[in-house]
Amino acid sequence: MATIRPRTDRDTAACLQVLNAVYDLSGYPVGGPGDPAAYFTKDDVAWVAEADGTIAGHIALSVAKPDNVAVALWWQQHPEDINIAVLGRLFVNPSNRKGGTASRLISVAVEEARKRGQRLVMFALIKDQDAIRLYRKLGWQYFGTTVFGWGASNKMDAECFVGPEL
Repeated sequence: MATIRPRTDRDTAACLQVLNAVYDLSGYPVGGPGDPAAYFTKDDVAWVAEADGTIAGHIALSVAKPDNVAVALWWQQHPEDINIAVLGRLFVNPSNRKGGTASRLISVAVEEARKRGQRLVMFALIKDQDAIRLYRKLGWQYFGTTVFGWGASNKMDAECFVGPEL
């Protein structure tokens, strides 16, 4: 069973290695991993799952900004609700899937948000049906579909979810 701990700068290379394996399998993230320094420094706080001394997964919370499609849609529907954060950068090594690692990572992030008095929002691209099923199973509520764009002209529908009530 994987243990969850805060991510450190020493984890970046291992996280990138796992993210590359995830991208090769599922195309996540759609724009590719890109620059690891930029990808892994956008987070407010992040955790890794570690199994047998290796990184098995990752999750992060980020400050809510209107350029995030889930944040924009939430604020459009709930303009008074400014105390939110974004759940994101969730990925699990393909060899560690189906063992509860993603659920445990999500649980840690949700607990941190509760401590902060924040509600979490996130989006999953329509192509990522396994992720969408997981969020629904964990009690996340769908609140709409919007369009996520990346690169010069790529677009795809994204389902937006809000985490369980505080």
